[in-house]
Amino acid sequence: MHDLIEEIQEENRWRDGELAIFKLNPQQVDIKLWNRMCVSMIYAHWEGYVVNSLKLLIDHLNGLDLLPNEVPTQLVVLGLDKSYNTLSGKQSFGQRIDFTNRFKELYKKVLKFKKEVDTKSNLNSKVLSELCTIFGFNFESFKDVTSDIDRVVTYRNRIAHGENSIVPISEGIEKYIISVTGATDILLKEINEYISNENYRLKIA
Repeated sequence: MHDLIEEIQEENRWRDGELAIFKLNPQQVDIKLWNRMCVSMIYAHWEGYVVNSLKLLIDHLNGLDLLPNEVPTQLVVLGLDKSYNTLSGKQSFGQRIDFTNRFKELYKKVLKFKKEVDTKSNLNSKVLSELCTIFGFNFESFKDVTSDIDRVVTYRNRIAHGENSIVPISEGIEKYIISVTGATDILLKEINEYISNENYRLKIA
């Protein structure tokens, strides 16, 4: 097992304990209130796990001194990030020349990825798919859990917007915890394969 995987597991180990508590309701809080609170916390742990794990992955990639011509296009785009901002709006031909010259120079430099993971504060299946595309993960691996994740995101948003009629049942809470835990296990497996197989590098036939 790669050291990065052990680091991700250690950084997120405490989440398993909290998710286990959500199933028990040890203080016997009113069940309707407890379940509404649990939905929000389950989502927080889901987003927190993904963001934290990908930040650790990005930190690892930054330590490899990767050049743009060594990595897949999506990582080049991620690494060059705001360099593309000057393409917005209408540009003169001269401005396009300036951008191209700057871009050619950037292409010679080591990529440094910002340790930012944009979940749009709504880490549903669509956003997860985008993150999988960026890092070259297999989104299909998550197909058995995405419907529950989408439901958690929807419920969390509706509760946050003051819809008091949303009262998830206890069986649903347990199911969401199982699905989120399953999704985090899948993500860990995808990261492990990504690092072990060096999928962040271009494959030369």
